[in-house]
Amino acid sequence: MPYTFSMFNSLLPYQQQYALYNSFTQKVVFLDPFLKDLLVAAIHEGIDELQRVHPQFYAYLVSEAFLVLQGTDEVEKVKQLVRQVDEDESIFLLTINPTLNCNFKCWYCYETHLKQSRLTPESIEKINKLISRIAARPQLKEFNLSFFGGEPLLYFHKQVVPIIEHFYQTCERENKRYGISFTTNGYLIDDDFIRFFNERRLRCSLQITLDGHRQHHDTVRFVHAQKGSYDEIIQNIHKLVWNGFFVRVRINFTAKNLGECYRIADDLCDIDRSFSDRFMLVDFHRVWQDNEGDLYELLENTLQYFKEKGLKVDNRYSPNNVLHSCYADKRNSAVVNYDGNLFKCTARDFAKVHREGYVSEEGELVWENNSLERRMQAKFHNPPCLKCRLLPLCNGGCSQHALEALEEGKPYCVYGGDEHEKDRVILQKIQEIVEAHALAEAKTV
Repeated sequence: MPYTFSMFNSLLPYQQQYALYNSFTQKVVFLDPFLKDLLVAAIHEGIDELQRVHPQFYAYLVSEAFLVLQGTDEVEKVKQLVRQVDEDESIFLLTINPTLNCNFKCWYCYETHLKQSRLTPESIEKINKLISRIAARPQLKEFNLSFFGGEPLLYFHKQVVPIIEHFYQTCERENKRYGISFTTNGYLIDDDFIRFFNERRLRCSLQITLDGHRQHHDTVRFVHAQKGSYDEIIQNIHKLVWNGFFVRVRINFTAKNLGECYRIADDLCDIDRSFSDRFMLVDFHRVWQDNEGDLYELLENTLQYFKEKGLKVDNRYSPNNVLHSCYADKRNSAVVNYDGNLFKCTARDFAKVHREGYVSEEGELVWENNSLERRMQAKFHNPPCLKCRLLPLCNGGCSQHALEALEEGKPYCVYGGDEHEKDRVILQKIQEIVEAHALAEAKTV
């Protein structure tokens, strides 16, 4: 049967060889110049010729899906995988905004801070009814509760604790796995917060943001003109990790502050490796309003410094957005605002005009204007994505990108259509495979 070169293949120079990588199977094979030339010739002159010239090489490429049967709808295979992941009914992620108020005023924040915004007793009751309904679903196996904002720790004891108490007791009664998380600036963490979870033996994870190293951070997040927040937040990260809370340290960087971000590693590396390896991950994220200039090399050098200091880092050039899609892409996710309005995405403001539904008095999710189904069907309408070798990794961005692009009627690309940027992603994936292989070999010695 005739075969063809997979649309998801990339062939790139790698050290003294060439790497053939497939973004659907996420496999790589390294080729010497001779095999690379054979393959390139076959791509242009006909893959069947490769079977005659080098049958062993041809058979290997077929067995590892670098070559696929002619007529194979490779995009449909990605669609099937996306549906399998995003329609999974065994997991639910519920995000609560207890308030849109915040103790800081970061210049890049897209939200409108409302001082009087907070959960009422009636709102808490509706949310708890919703939790009970979700936990009772027979197909549900895992329930994750997340708190966003605003700053979700502003009214922790009065508004968050009653929800957590109901949540974990309900999940235990229904025999569901569960997790609790917060996205927070980390300044309001205290011993009472840690004690609350430890006394109940509850697992809790947090994403805590830093705006560069001390000097720059304290110009963005300050208590008052003479008092910053960097040192307190770093101290709280230490305290959380030492107590077994998983912390994702998200470093918001710009062209202005990235050059000093390596110094953050010096403030985190004194945490015992037996704790930091298990309970801390550092993640770099460029502030979305700052998009001038290529910071790739400086970011790579900064990441390398963190690794040399023994810290685990995540890499934005290593997406896996089909298998690990955005929470908003999943049918079983919802964001409940303090006022009962429903949203899917936390990266947009929570104005009522943008709501996608509401929580009823009986604790039911009510999606308006077919908003849930429109979101679930928003992917795979963007022509550039349907021809892209990165589709199984990038997933065309998130459903929010897809919806907004559909409304504007314009094609888009997460990487700006830049093939060099796509090559960076592939090379990062290849490097991860090489490092994982080396680690596995080291463990067997």
